[in-house]
Amino acid sequence: MRHPLAAVLALTACAVLAGARSLLAVSEWVAEAPEELLERLGIRVDPLFPKRSWPAETTIRRVLARIDANALDRAVGTWLAGRQQHAGGLRALAVDGKSLRGAARAKGRRVHLLAACDHVGGLVLAQMDVGEKTNEITRFRPLLDTLPDLSGTVVTSDALHTQTDHATYLRGRDAHYIVIVKRNTKKLSTQLKSLPWQQIPLQDRTRTTGTDAVRSAG
Repeated sequence: MRHPLAAVLALTACAVLAGARSLLAVSEWVAEAPEELLERLGIRVDPLFPKRSWPAETTIRRVLARIDANALDRAVGTWLAGRQQHAGGLRALAVDGKSLRGAARAKGRRVHLLAACDHVGGLVLAQMDVGEKTNEITRFRPLLDTLPDLSGTVVTSDALHTQTDHATYLRGRDAHYIVIVKRNTKKLSTQLKSLPWQQIPLQDRTRTTGTDAVRSAG
């Protein structure tokens, strides 16, 4: 192998962060990158043949076509999780799905990922392609299965994931959850509305200026 796998992936990631939106743009960015940066990312620059030192567009294309994206996500998530510094107390993870801008399948379908993101550091500790023949609900458990320990973790999600099976799964892994109840769970919503909310003392209130949102906790 002329180029280490980690170096090719790191260069590709840097190019995308710098604005590259195609494999050709990635290869052009790599070709113009400073030698110091190439060396720091694991590329050895040959002074006699410098143009052959970095991976060409065909090399980058072959690597990305053969890489197992889910395995790469798990590896990166595990690496990030191992470098987290916990300040104590409960850890909080947000599970949410997003369609990627600028990324699409061969038939034009946008790539939709379900991710678990750390509330404090903003690190994506796990993510998974939802796929064409399934949805976010069915990928909830497989996504969190990739995280080795959820003990003492508070998992938050939107109303789509207010599911009995999700709650049972999280409690089975010694985790906690905060869910949003809307009309998609009519029975639960009716039960909650019947509670004596006026009798519950207000213990906390947070106001934000950007979204005009008010959060209250009893």
